[in-house]
Amino acid sequence: MGGTGFAGSYVLTEALTRPELVVTAIVRNPDAVMPHERLKVVHGDVLDMGALAEALRGHDAVIHAFHPGRAASMADVYDQCIAGHEAIIAATRLAGVPRLVCVGGAASLMTPEGKEYLDSSHWDKAFDPYRNAILGTRALYYLLKPVTDLDWVFLAPSAWLRPGQRTGIYRTGKDNILFAADGTSSISNEDYALALIEEVITPRHHRERFTVGY
Repeated sequence: MGGTGFAGSYVLTEALTRPELVVTAIVRNPDAVMPHERLKVVHGDVLDMGALAEALRGHDAVIHAFHPGRAASMADVYDQCIAGHEAIIAATRLAGVPRLVCVGGAASLMTPEGKEYLDSSHWDKAFDPYRNAILGTRALYYLLKPVTDLDWVFLAPSAWLRPGQRTGIYRTGKDNILFAADGTSSISNEDYALALIEEVITPRHHRERFTVGY
């Protein structure tokens, strides 16, 4: 879900480079997805839990990349995020899919001062206009933490996730935000997608969060 979004579009592209994967993209606008021989595109509303569960049934894993958008004018974006998270978790259960791999955010990662990134002195104020949307993504981690009947994983990027290069060279961590030697915290969309698809193909994390960065 979310195969045409800011993170999801890169995840979809990466998935289709892997000949061992057959992919279903559940999206709001199927016309935005380029055809591919190993890709099935399904028009879906994330809040239609019954139809969503039917589309998920029979798959080995669900990739949750849904996000309603980060526009500052969307005052209700947080509530939309929560509704989407809850519907996806419920539909995954209903479909009997055992594995849920989630596109996460950096906000809940811990900093050296012992605070979550969102509440720390490391927080980049450039993200302030998107705070409600970022809070919505952070909430997903806390919705997942008590879940014991799904093999879930929450992949948190570094603070800055933006298009760049697929280098295949990055570090992984668990609950602490990764900073480079120059103090920056970043990962390209391409390398983030690579790390996520690697986790889908070869699961190494189970009912936990992990992070990637340079």
